[in-house]
Amino acid sequence: MALFDVFKKKKETARFERKQKEKVESKKGPQEEEKKTKDLKEAADFVAPVKKSKPEGYAAKVLIGPHITEKSTDLGKQGTYVFKIKSLANKVMVKQAIKEAYGVRPKKVNISFSPAKTRFIRGKHGTKSGFKKAMVYLKKGDKIEI
Repeated sequence: MALFDVFKKKKETARFERKQKEKVESKKGPQEEEKKTKDLKEAADFVAPVKKSKPEGYAAKVLIGPHITEKSTDLGKQGTYVFKIKSLANKVMVKQAIKEAYGVRPKKVNISFSPAKTRFIRGKHGTKSGFKKAMVYLKKGDKIEI
């Protein structure tokens, strides 16, 4: 089919020209390649700061994650942070976990439990799971990046 051969020829000529350019560039010399490798090495030496996305170690056993709501973000401006925690965690465990994960010592910790609630959606009954949350109060000047 001669109609499709036209497109095939264009692709082949473009590929041939690309290969010719690569050959010419490789013959230019090793000096340019050294410059490229130096730039790559410099880029590899730079390490961007990494934020902890999830708590590690002991903190991972206690903290589930931050509880982000409109109310909790307003409290965050005042130095109070809200976290979802495991059901067996207590105040002492939460204090240790916050200190390990964020490097800040809490002034006090309050714990509250949100019970499971039944929902009725599209003709089916279901449950919205309950959770335990901790309100962590910090000293003035201390901050946690969430």
